[in-house]
Amino acid sequence: MKLQLALDTCDTNEALAILHDVAEYIDVIEVGTPMIIDYGMEPVRIISQAFPTKSVLADTKIMDAGEFEAEIAFKAGAKVVTVMGITHDETIKGAVKAAKNRNGRILADMMCVQNVEERAKELLELGVDYICVHTAFDVQDTQSPFDTLSRVQRTVGSQHSAIAGGITIHSVGKVVPFQPEIVIVGNGITGQKDRKESAKHIKQLLDL
Repeated sequence: MKLQLALDTCDTNEALAILHDVAEYIDVIEVGTPMIIDYGMEPVRIISQAFPTKSVLADTKIMDAGEFEAEIAFKAGAKVVTVMGITHDETIKGAVKAAKNRNGRILADMMCVQNVEERAKELLELGVDYICVHTAFDVQDTQSPFDTLSRVQRTVGSQHSAIAGGITIHSVGKVVPFQPEIVIVGNGITGQKDRKESAKHIKQLLDL
């Protein structure tokens, strides 16, 4: 399982400092939506250049103009770009086209998708690489991702599955049995007193 670090509420210099602490345990570096809203593609470009052996994901959450917007992120150095699973098929197709042109990948965020299994199958048929079960920040106190992850994993297989939303050292053990390809952790690493130790511990659990 790959460990993806979500960098959301920091600037580029803060992100680089965090990464220098934990990069050895991280497989995918996510430039989160708040960072992109605040700083555009600058952190994607800088982090891609600073860590050329890592896969950088731009969490663009594309809802429209799929090819055009995905191309912007790929051009900046992203290897993976996110689209929303609930958007139009035409938007998905456009993002997938940009990914193929740039030898990149597309991750579909399944927030607010109701017919999860059916939509996951459709998205794979459209060329999406990963289906991400994502418990939104605003509802993490009341919703759990694990039932949905189980359904997605049974539908598309572990190699196409990802999970995000409130994952920490204390909850990552619940993820392991499903063996998703990507496990996304944000505050569970960045918000901890010892970020390096937190990243190391979570990575060790994923590698068991």
